[in-house]
Amino acid sequence: MKFARLLSATLLTITPLVAHTLPGPQLSAPNVISPVNADTPRIFSADIATAPDGRGILAWSEGGFVYLQRLNADGTANGMRINANAVGTGEVRGVDVVMDNDANFALAYTKGFDRDAVVYFRRFLADGSPEAIEYDNQSMRPYSVVGLPECGDRQVGTSAPAMDMDADGNVALVFDAATYCGNVIERNQGVYRYMPKSAPASEPLAFISATATDTEPRTRISAVDIQGTLVTIATTGLPNGRQQISLVRYNGTAQQSTVQVADFQSRISGATGFAVRRSAAGTATVVWSASTFNGQTSTFSAPSVRMRSFDANNTPLTDAPVELITNSTLLGLSTEADGDYAIYTRRENLDLWSIYRFSDAGVAGEIRQGTNVYNNGFWQTVPLAISPTLSGNNYTVLYNRSDADDSTKLHVLRYGGPQGTLKLDMQVSRNPIVAGAGDQIALRWISNAIGPFSGGTCQASGNWGGFVAPSGVRDLGFFTTAGDRTYSLLCGPAMDGLFQSVTLNVQSTEQPLPTPTINFTATPANLEGNATSTLTWSTTNATTCEASGEWSGSKAVNGSETVGPFTTAGSRTYTLTCRNQNGPFATQSVDVNVASDTTPDSFSFTAITNSNPSLDTQSNTITIAGLNAPAALSITGGTYSIDGSQFTSANGTISNGQTLRLRVTASADPGETVVATVTVSDFSTNFSVTTRMPDDASTAMVEDVDNNPVEFMSSEGTLNNLRTVVTPMGAPTTREYPNGFFAFNLDNVTANSTVTVTITLPADARPTSYVKCNADGSSCADFAGATFNNNVVVLTLTDNGAGDNDPREGFISDPGAPAVTPAAASGSASVGGGGGGSLNAMLLPLVGFLLWRVRRKAG
Repeated sequence: MKFARLLSATLLTITPLVAHTLPGPQLSAPNVISPVNADTPRIFSADIATAPDGRGILAWSEGGFVYLQRLNADGTANGMRINANAVGTGEVRGVDVVMDNDANFALAYTKGFDRDAVVYFRRFLADGSPEAIEYDNQSMRPYSVVGLPECGDRQVGTSAPAMDMDADGNVALVFDAATYCGNVIERNQGVYRYMPKSAPASEPLAFISATATDTEPRTRISAVDIQGTLVTIATTGLPNGRQQISLVRYNGTAQQSTVQVADFQSRISGATGFAVRRSAAGTATVVWSASTFNGQTSTFSAPSVRMRSFDANNTPLTDAPVELITNSTLLGLSTEADGDYAIYTRRENLDLWSIYRFSDAGVAGEIRQGTNVYNNGFWQTVPLAISPTLSGNNYTVLYNRSDADDSTKLHVLRYGGPQGTLKLDMQVSRNPIVAGAGDQIALRWISNAIGPFSGGTCQASGNWGGFVAPSGVRDLGFFTTAGDRTYSLLCGPAMDGLFQSVTLNVQSTEQPLPTPTINFTATPANLEGNATSTLTWSTTNATTCEASGEWSGSKAVNGSETVGPFTTAGSRTYTLTCRNQNGPFATQSVDVNVASDTTPDSFSFTAITNSNPSLDTQSNTITIAGLNAPAALSITGGTYSIDGSQFTSANGTISNGQTLRLRVTASADPGETVVATVTVSDFSTNFSVTTRMPDDASTAMVEDVDNNPVEFMSSEGTLNNLRTVVTPMGAPTTREYPNGFFAFNLDNVTANSTVTVTITLPADARPTSYVKCNADGSSCADFAGATFNNNVVVLTLTDNGAGDNDPREGFISDPGAPAVTPAAASGSASVGGGGGGSLNAMLLPLVGFLLWRVRRKAG
């Protein structure tokens, strides 16, 4: 991996260390890796990665080829140069190489330009042999084109790969994909693939997308960090206007969260000026160098380096990005063993480096400065890549330099730690231990200095001996007798050697181990709705922890974990048992309580019209959602069935995910409406069935103000002159009229008889009142003879009586409109009509729709 992550060291005994001038002790002379063609003007695309033991891999491109060179721990070439046999056509760009703890590595690069650009990926073993037979062509995969029109010449061009590999060889690969139709770009997408070490790679996942309608290719810049299944992606917007930097977190292939890092009018200083790292504790840091746009001069400033850190939940630790240094560009970002960060910057057009150190909490610490590698006066020395080695205590510089003969060479140079201090860490895997307990103990050591002895080794003494590599692991075996064991190591140059000892305490069975303590909390402990809780714990005297109850598995002795959201109410108990080796243990539990939510998401049933008389009629089936506990259910005017069970009118309960269906018996009389009202907890809605009119019933159609068809049907007489009319002057301003006003004449009715007119509005209509006006429209009011069920309105009109504006016998005239009222829109319990019907009014489930209709008419 580029930035090795190891366990933080526990120093038991350490001698005083010798300080050095930054950028740290030079551990090797520059090692020159000559290009294939020495006359190459400059190598523009190159990358380097290292393993914890110092081994590395160097990758660079020349024209249409990619070359690899394995490196020893001291930066010298290991074996012959490898021709990576880059497939595809065109020039290679964006070479990216990463390495795991075993020095296995992976290569990604872009070949070609614009719509012909392809991103390729391949894994290699530590000896340089490829794992895969061929390169994986990322551009051959079907990226999302949902919502795009048909195109006979659609292609996807990919570019700008960013890649990271964790200690175990899992890879996260991010690149940009532009979807072309001919020469026109339809969509730009940031694409992510999760590529586990021993499992098939995921399908491409688009984590950001933007539409485009021109021929100019725009490539966003991304950076990525992977730790097992936890993948963190930092990405910019497209480089055409304001930049929006986002931080995206994935768990494998599941996107967990996205937060905005920054929003500013600037441009990022290329892919090397953008980096992200997440520490083992979960803190994420995004660093970038960018030039800010000056609106008054219409120019960009010199670049400056900025950063912003986020906690394990992606909550920002600062209100805004922090500017580290002006007139500088970013060279690299590393994470050290204890989670601290080291940020490397370079003064613009100068060989001056600055190294910023930050704690895991993202708070600035020391700022150190040092001089870059030498400049011979021909071409300025230009760093291409930095790869921290040995958990941040060493780093390796890759840079370009032109010699006196104008030939270009790649130089690899190892430096000491960013603090400018030689450093040696030693630790044992468990301390103290109990003799005869069967625990096998390992000793680990790591040095940023090459040993002063033959082959760069270090000298061991005390309870071990001989010469060992500067970094390694030694199995100490089993211990059956009590007593202290001391392990010492001498590393570094003879003049500035490092000497350190670690003492292993082996206790007898008569000397009991201390009992662990646990501090275990849940925040918050009481939840409502679709919420989560964070479990946090810390221990003392514990070596292992195990979860039980509502969670399971091994846990770190200190940590945090998010639980939820929960789909059911109730109390959940999380238990943590922590043990001191195989000895004493402690147990603590916390409860997370989820309150009951018995109010369902709104639902409705489709009204039935034109039913046969006296027919048992069933509603459509709906699925209950929004509950986390069973809710009370009752019905009036009909019966109900849950999950297809027998219909009943008795009170009952219903749970989330169950289906509900209603049944009513249609009236024996034509044109009559029967309504069933079902109530789930505090939510009610209706299901109505209207019997068909006699064969001689009159029907007519008209279009409302939005050109939607509306049907009128009368139980008697003949409908004539059905039309839409302008809103009368007397129409109440306290109402809204989504469908407009209608007028009709009803002729040839029985004198002084009562007639029903059924109005079927568009399916999404939900009127709550019917406003009728006089003949000239000067006076209007709510009509009491109207009843409502969803999109169906039934008017009960009497010749020369209620609802009739025509004084002649046998003729009825009606100007009016279905309306929605502010009372209903603001959440009144019910709104209904009286008089000629028995329909219950519409309830709260219509609130969202009514507000939408009001806004649409107002707009």
